[in-house]
Amino acid sequence: MSLLTLKDRKQIWSIPNLLSFFRILLIPVMVTLYVKGRTIAALVVFGVSALSDIVDGQIARRFNMVTDLGKMLDPLADKLTQGAALLCVAQHRPQLFFLLGFMAMKELMQAYIGGHIVKRTGHVFNAKWFGKLCTVITTGSLMAMFAFPNMSEQVVNALLILCAGMMVVSLALYIRHFMEYGDSAKEKKRDLT
Repeated sequence: MSLLTLKDRKQIWSIPNLLSFFRILLIPVMVTLYVKGRTIAALVVFGVSALSDIVDGQIARRFNMVTDLGKMLDPLADKLTQGAALLCVAQHRPQLFFLLGFMAMKELMQAYIGGHIVKRTGHVFNAKWFGKLCTVITTGSLMAMFAFPNMSEQVVNALLILCAGMMVVSLALYIRHFMEYGDSAKEKKRDLT
C-alpha cells in the first residue's frame, strides 16, 4: 500500500512544483557555465531560472495549485540559486562571502522559527511581499554582477549593502509576522478552552 495518496502525488508533481525542481536542476548548469568563463550563457540560465520563478507563482495562484510543498520548495530553489550565484561571483569579489554567510544565517533563523510555528499550528506560510522584494533585489543585483564582471568595487559594495539591508528588513518583518501569528494562534486556542 502506498504511503502517498493520489492527491498527494498530484500535488508533488504539480506544474509549479516541477518548475521549482527545474530551477534547482539549473543551478549546476549555471555554475558550470560561469566557472568555464561563459558568463553570458550563465546569465541566460540565471534569467531562465528567475523567469520560471515568476511563472510558477502565477500558475500556482491562478489555477489553485498552491501546496505546502510548493510553499517550501519555491523559496528553497530561490535561496539555492542565489547562494550558488553568490559563490560564483565571490571568487572574484571576496566581500560577497559576507553576504553569503549573512544570507545563510538569515535563512536558518527563518527556517527554525517558521518550522516551530508549523509544528505548533500545522500551517505553512506563503512568502510575504517583503520576502519577495528581498529575492528580487538580491537576484537582480547578482544578475547585474554576472552581466558586468568589470563593475567597480564601489558599485559592488553598494549592491552588497543594499542586499544585506533588505535581508535585515525581511528577517525582522518575518519574525514580527511569525510572532503575531503565534500570538493569534494562542488566543484562538484560549478562546476554544
